[in-house]
Amino acid sequence: MAALLSLEMLQNKLAHTILPRVLYIEDDIELANLFKQQMEQEGFLVDLAHTGAQGLTYLAQHPYELVVLDYLLPELNGLQVLRHLVENERHPPAIMVTSEDETAIMVEALRLGIADIVIRNGESSRSEHLPNLVSRVVRQYRWQMQRESIVEDLYGQNRKLALLNRATQIITSTLDEEQIAAQLVSSICEFTDAEGSSVWLVKPQASGEARLECVAIFANGEHFAPRHVPLKLDEGIAGWSFSQNETAIVNDVERDTRFSIASDVKLGFRTKSLLAAPMRAPDRVLGVLELVNKRSGPFTSIDQTLAETLAGSAAIAIENARYFQDLNRNAEELRLRNEELDAFAHTVAHDLKTPLSIITGYADMLRENFELLHPDEADLYLKQIVDNGMRMNHIIESLLLLAGVRGASRIEIEPVDMMTIVHESLNRIEFMIAERKAVIHLPDSWPSAMGFAPWLEEVWYNYIVNALKYGGEPPELTFGYDFPDEFRVRFWLSDKGTGISEEDAASLFTPSLRFPRGDKRKGYGLGLSIVRRIVERLNGTVGAANLPDGGAIFYFILPAVVGEAG
Repeated sequence: MAALLSLEMLQNKLAHTILPRVLYIEDDIELANLFKQQMEQEGFLVDLAHTGAQGLTYLAQHPYELVVLDYLLPELNGLQVLRHLVENERHPPAIMVTSEDETAIMVEALRLGIADIVIRNGESSRSEHLPNLVSRVVRQYRWQMQRESIVEDLYGQNRKLALLNRATQIITSTLDEEQIAAQLVSSICEFTDAEGSSVWLVKPQASGEARLECVAIFANGEHFAPRHVPLKLDEGIAGWSFSQNETAIVNDVERDTRFSIASDVKLGFRTKSLLAAPMRAPDRVLGVLELVNKRSGPFTSIDQTLAETLAGSAAIAIENARYFQDLNRNAEELRLRNEELDAFAHTVAHDLKTPLSIITGYADMLRENFELLHPDEADLYLKQIVDNGMRMNHIIESLLLLAGVRGASRIEIEPVDMMTIVHESLNRIEFMIAERKAVIHLPDSWPSAMGFAPWLEEVWYNYIVNALKYGGEPPELTFGYDFPDEFRVRFWLSDKGTGISEEDAASLFTPSLRFPRGDKRKGYGLGLSIVRRIVERLNGTVGAANLPDGGAIFYFILPAVVGEAG
């Protein structure tokens, strides 16, 4: 990469080669004009100075590739001018012309770094040899400058490669997405001399729509906390780069119709030039790396190469970090599911054992004493057998429902009619409502929500059965809803029972045994754990709490239908 970049720079330099410029300091105007005429015929630009002081003035004003000066000059002689010249470390070479064959002058001139000395032995010698000498010295100087430039470019690019390698190692060595983004923005500013940079990643919004969201900002040597400035996936130059999967270089944003000033307004920044590179993972684009306001000229193809290289490494690192997080999350979920399965097995064994023991006991009594039992007593035994058989059947149906919820790979989540669902649930236990003389309070209307009707009927069924059992004597049940925010709706059912014990609160929606707890509620078996599993599959949450005036409230929260939330 370094060799390619240096070759590009060298080609650029050669493409813009200009005529060599020479300063000739000579007090003899006729000789000076003759030299100027000869050298301009050879393709040189020549400036003439007639005193040493005037020569120094020209040197301060213009860059020269060679200085030719006479030793005998007014005001300052050639050696004095030469001493001023060499004070500048990157001074051009010099040729001294003298008619005095003095060893001391030549030794001092050579000590000061003179390129060559021409001793005047006649006019013909000067006119014939000096132009050739000038051409040779300028060629040597140009070659030396080109070589130094190439070496300097190579050194700079090798340094950038080393920094790029170090930055890539740092980026790929962490599994923290924030650290990756922070390292990316600081490194790219160092490489490209950009005033600032930012990382925009695709993030789902509360509305369900994906947007480009700023996750890291670096400007003027400092990290800044990213502000919530989401962009549409095709908004602005960053959105264009993301949607087109192409790098955009815009060195005057005011002339580019794709530029969106919204980010500048929110961030209090002024963008003048911009480079946006897509962050490409192997199978998709994760976001965009933006660079703004390059300090040393316009953004170039070299900056593009550096940005794309670092953005690609960061994209792969972010993808790996997400895979690792998913792996940890899946491992944790598997652990929790295994614990949950153990609890389910324990709960089911307990819930089935009780009715099965009753059935076995009454069946055994009927077998042993059938002929001695009064018909009414036998009917009582048979009723107990049937009732407990139905209890077992309900437990098995609950297990089948739970297995269906856990195993369903795809369900159609759509707007549901909550009023119809609630009435269907109440109809299923109409006998229980009548038996317990329950008082039911329903709202006049219900909002829609995103869900799956058959499962939500089971949610309400379990909440209602639970409230009928523990909601007071007689139970008084109040149904309702509210909106935590514009994207969610909360449905709830309150009662006037004894409330929720502190012991029950922590494990209310997990499988547990029904241990007696005095007058408080006695645990909830499979019912509420099924509720939690269903609602979580529908991208919602469940909860319960005691009410200030007594009783409890059980609720579940679902995504609202867009436009219906209060």
